[in-house]
Amino acid sequence: MKLLLILMTLQTARAEFLHMEVSMKDMNCASCSESLGKAFEKMRGVQHVDVSMEKGTVTLDLAEQNRVTIEQVWDTVKRIGFTPGDTKVTVRGNANGDSLTISVIDKTIAIEGRAPQGEVTVKGTITPPVDPCAKITLRVP
Repeated sequence: MKLLLILMTLQTARAEFLHMEVSMKDMNCASCSESLGKAFEKMRGVQHVDVSMEKGTVTLDLAEQNRVTIEQVWDTVKRIGFTPGDTKVTVRGNANGDSLTISVIDKTIAIEGRAPQGEVTVKGTITPPVDPCAKITLRVP
């Protein structure tokens, strides 16, 4: 019985990004867009990639217990030659006050808006900061 409780606790304690949709205003090159998709297909933890040149977005569905960070995603977008913009995310973590801890990647981000407390899955938007050292903020509607 104790083992079952421990396993259930470990399972609910997972915290990671589950879904990301990065907007880009400068997505205007078909071959570059294709390169972007291929770069994400090679990234460990990415289950599905959808690149839409018409919408100017790349959408990622991430595997359970992935270690993908939003900074890695933005860096990949930049490496291909695009500028990452507002990023819609679904993230699972531990909300406490105005912060969300994502244990799998050992990161804490600020929350702006109303989010339930405790172990939660939250949808919101993150804007890449101008200063890469600045704290990341998840805006929750």
